[in-house]
Amino acid sequence: MIKPVLIFKNLTVCLLLSVLFSLGACKKDKAQQPVKKNTSLFGQWYIPVKEGEQARYLVFSSDSTFILADVTYKNGNSTTVQYTGKFHTKGDGLNIVIEKKIVSEGSNVISTDPSNAQFYTNSAFVVDNYKLTINYKDNIGAAMKSIFSMVLQDKVI
Repeated sequence: MIKPVLIFKNLTVCLLLSVLFSLGACKKDKAQQPVKKNTSLFGQWYIPVKEGEQARYLVFSSDSTFILADVTYKNGNSTTVQYTGKFHTKGDGLNIVIEKKIVSEGSNVISTDPSNAQFYTNSAFVVDNYKLTINYKDNIGAAMKSIFSMVLQDKVI
């Protein structure tokens, strides 16, 4: 004969286990992870210099290579002046060293030359999601600011 106390204990243990499994199976509200803002300089950036006539593209790669391309559109044709080199960052500081200049008309390369042109040297940058702001000084030392939009899969954001 089974003692009533033993039956009660077994029943209590089974009931407690059932409750624990039921609570564990309930859907829990997970804390929503906030969408992370883009703060990376890497990628392709665009700014229209003269809408429909001239544009500037910047490309910052993870291997510290840099491309600056000025594209001019006229009478259905395009001329591209492309500068390549290296970039370095420290905090919000940006320094660009140009090594080469390539001039193209359409898809035809006209010239390739070494270059020591200077763009955005000793500047400061801020990336706020899909906008890149570069603060720099022009040739005569006046404070300047350029705001670029990120290009994602050939679409300017």
